[in-house]
Amino acid sequence: MYKNRLQELAQRSCFNLPAYSCIREGPDHAPRFKATVNFNGEAFESPTFCSTLRQAEHAAAEVALNTFAERGPSRALAARVLDETGVYKNLLQETAHRAGLNLPVYTTIRSGPGHVPNYSCTVEIAGMHFTGDPARTKKQAQKNAAMAAWSALRKCEHFAAVIASFSYLH
Repeated sequence: MYKNRLQELAQRSCFNLPAYSCIREGPDHAPRFKATVNFNGEAFESPTFCSTLRQAEHAAAEVALNTFAERGPSRALAARVLDETGVYKNLLQETAHRAGLNLPVYTTIRSGPGHVPNYSCTVEIAGMHFTGDPARTKKQAQKNAAMAAWSALRKCEHFAAVIASFSYLH
């Protein structure tokens, strides 16, 4: 998932495609992998060793995406690539499923004149409500709410364990 997003970012930004390298350690019956992705002249390493090469590459790609999302002009582009694909809504839904919770419930309110609508959305998960930035479309407002929820839940100790269990985030 993160490898695909990083490749999309490269294509949209006219960067060279990401190149992955890997370190393998451990016995044949229990190998561990740590990946590095070279992207836009920088190297980004997976933070920990992973049980599969795929997981290690996704972890390195996630580090690269998060780094670019936190920086100046490319921040908006990296966030847009993740956002356009609806990844935050998917992650939020999977988090709820894995935690044994009801699926997220989105409440969207339309305001403004008919020819220039404005939407705001709140998502409820685990009894908590998260509101995203307003948007010009209902779909984008829902994505913004999911992004706000995901960002908050990643910092929540209870959900950190659930999120850590995602194979593509390791």
